[in-house]
Amino acid sequence: MEISASKVFLTIEGLETFADDSCATDEQQLSAIEPGTSWTAETDDGQQVGFLAAIPEDTALHVYEISVHSDYQKTGVGKALMEHAEADARALGLSEMTLTTFRHVPWNAPFYERLGFQILKPKECDGRLGSILAEELGRGLPMPEQRCAMRKTLT
Repeated sequence: MEISASKVFLTIEGLETFADDSCATDEQQLSAIEPGTSWTAETDDGQQVGFLAAIPEDTALHVYEISVHSDYQKTGVGKALMEHAEADARALGLSEMTLTTFRHVPWNAPFYERLGFQILKPKECDGRLGSILAEELGRGLPMPEQRCAMRKTLT
């Protein structure tokens, strides 16, 4: 599913290589499964068409990855996954959701802004978010100048 979802990056100049190497690490996937903060979206017949992996960190639920199969993109699956994650974050008593993303990709930062997230300036990033951005850059993520952290306050 991740591979299908990431193929849309082939349409963004400079991110073509991201389409082949954008999957979450095994460590990230396991760290989201263990606390129960990984969710899937399925069709009526049980076909998995999307997933969201997040990790509770301090007072935040940090979304590490959200992927929607290419056949189901722009159908509300991603929004539904984000809304479900937000409801669970609230139920856990967390005060915010965070994520890192590309600011210039239409289905990245602009999508999250429509859901109430705000782009953080570098000086607004706490140590945790700064470390996540640095780790992403250390993995050779393309177009580092376009990466940003985002936050949505839940209280």
